[in-house]
Amino acid sequence: METGSRGAIAVVCARARALALALALVACGGDHPEEPTLSAAVRATVDALSKRDMVALWALVDTPTRESLLQVLRDVEAARAKVDEVWPEAERARVRASLGEELVAQAGPDDAGRGPRLLAALLDPGKVIFTEEVLDGLGARDVTLEKGPPERATVFTSVGETFVFVREADGWRSLFAREHLLEKGAIPVLADNAKKTLALAAERDKAWRASLDPKTAQGSYNLARRAQDAKPRDVDALYSLIDEDARKAVLEALEAGRAAQKAIQQRVAKPARREAYEAAGIARLVDATSDRDLFARWAASPDFVAPLPVTDEPLRVERAGAEGDVFVVTAAGKVAMHRDADGFWRIAGLRAVIEKALAPPRTSKER
Repeated sequence: METGSRGAIAVVCARARALALALALVACGGDHPEEPTLSAAVRATVDALSKRDMVALWALVDTPTRESLLQVLRDVEAARAKVDEVWPEAERARVRASLGEELVAQAGPDDAGRGPRLLAALLDPGKVIFTEEVLDGLGARDVTLEKGPPERATVFTSVGETFVFVREADGWRSLFAREHLLEKGAIPVLADNAKKTLALAAERDKAWRASLDPKTAQGSYNLARRAQDAKPRDVDALYSLIDEDARKAVLEALEAGRAAQKAIQQRVAKPARREAYEAAGIARLVDATSDRDLFARWAASPDFVAPLPVTDEPLRVERAGAEGDVFVVTAAGKVAMHRDADGFWRIAGLRAVIEKALAPPRTSKER
């Protein structure tokens, strides 16, 4: 990973001074007969440099370049925020140094003044000196116009330099910042360094989202959504991925069904018992051989409530009150997860749903 240097910025400044001097002479030479507003743009650019007016100068930079320069700063800031996550501790200081801490600080917050502040950090208009000797050496030779789009105007100087303007909806804009700042010097180095860190972060995030480790909340969620979306549904895996409290609720429903079955057996003759079980709403409980079997029978019925309300890709994990409780957040919603005593994460908050669906109906005496 390279480090943007002050030497690179110094070269930028030198080229910017040459550009300003060349534009100054073009402006002094009068309007180009084919495009009077071009000379106005030239004069405005030189005037902004002469007065060190970075706000005016920033407004004269072409829009794509302004947006690209600001995006580089945003990418650098995003990369700096990811350093601790993706780089080994021994590498972090070097990586941070390569991500332009001083330049980002000089550019300041991401507001309307950030662009002008960035130009002030990269250019030193105070070193621009207009002398007759230099002006004579950089005399303008010609201006050519190209239809585009976008329409372009190229200013040729007597010393072989060329400077380009492009026409935007509200006037001509200079490409000097693209040629001398965005494509050379410190900015492309910073952009490349940020790209490397962000690429590492993207790979890490991709692996996080695809995890199948049940000792992570998103990994257990991914296992559950795979089981729930399978054709046919993987009921056995799904049962293993509901939390201990939910599985306990299934077992309690089964035990309550056994108790209800026993009560019916004590008062109903064997030939009539099946009808009595169905009338009491406990036939499914009577037929189940275990809590897992009861869950499977429920899963095969029309009244089954899928444990996961959403099954799209996990985006992040949020704390949810007590330690061991989180939400896995997706674009479509969120899923409560609980870490059981064995260290595995499972789907939480299902007890009420299970009790409503599986518990035996209460008798009039119980009410």
